[in-house]
Amino acid sequence: MIRTIVLLTLGVLLLALAFKRLRQRRLKERYVLLFALLGLPFLALGFWPDGVVYLSDLLQIEKPTLLVLALTVFVVLMLLELLTLVSVQDQKLTRLAQDVAMLAERIDRGKAGEPRTDVE
Repeated sequence: MIRTIVLLTLGVLLLALAFKRLRQRRLKERYVLLFALLGLPFLALGFWPDGVVYLSDLLQIEKPTLLVLALTVFVVLMLLELLTLVSVQDQKLTRLAQDVAMLAERIDRGKAGEPRTDVE
């Protein structure tokens, strides 16, 4: 019974947190979708705790703990992919900020050497 409550609570909290961040515009839609996909297995296992045993029998895995290990590896890989996306976007943002700063400096240098034409 406690296992069911913990799994349901974990799934609902993960989904609620993701949607709250989406409403606050602090998290993009694609990341909310990722967290929703990560939270759904907790909800499913909370409602159907013997689902791991059923899936392991269906996939002909002798021990259900191996299925849990495989699911854990999948979640870790999903998080690694998410962090990779965030890192790449951060690098692109840094490069863009540097380019804008260099262009702004060129514009300022160009204006300093030219006579003003807007003076009446």
